[in-house]
Amino acid sequence: MKRRSLRFSVIGLFFAVVLMSSIAFADKDSTQWTYGVPIIGTEQGFTGNEAMVTETGTVKKIEKMMGQKDGLQMRLLSENGGSWVVYMGPKWFIENQKIKFAVGDKVEVRGKKFGGAIIASEISKGKWTMKIRNEEDGQAVWQCCFPYKERKD
Repeated sequence: MKRRSLRFSVIGLFFAVVLMSSIAFADKDSTQWTYGVPIIGTEQGFTGNEAMVTETGTVKKIEKMMGQKDGLQMRLLSENGGSWVVYMGPKWFIENQKIKFAVGDKVEVRGKKFGGAIIASEISKGKWTMKIRNEEDGQAVWQCCFPYKERKD
């Protein structure tokens, strides 16, 4: 009888650990968003004193954003050899513009680094620039398409 209850206790403990682990991993993978900007803990992606960055590279993939119902993100292989996830914006906006992004495109992304990602404020391809967020506060702008201008950071 003791052996049976010990077995049930061990099995119950095992399932409790598995359940707690899956909840912990699910929380890590699901990012909360507000106004198109990710939030981790109490930290909003576009707040703080981080400088704006500009990365030039090649599009490796365009995919659905994790944690955002209808958002798109870009996998970017930087000319510097690094790789980034670029949070773009809502699919309805990105896919209905003059600028179309595809695998192999050369692009320039301007935005703020957020962990291993860049929250894009602008994405440029060829002669055109798509403005996605305000650089001051990260609020959505959703404006397209402007002639590309070299920036002097």
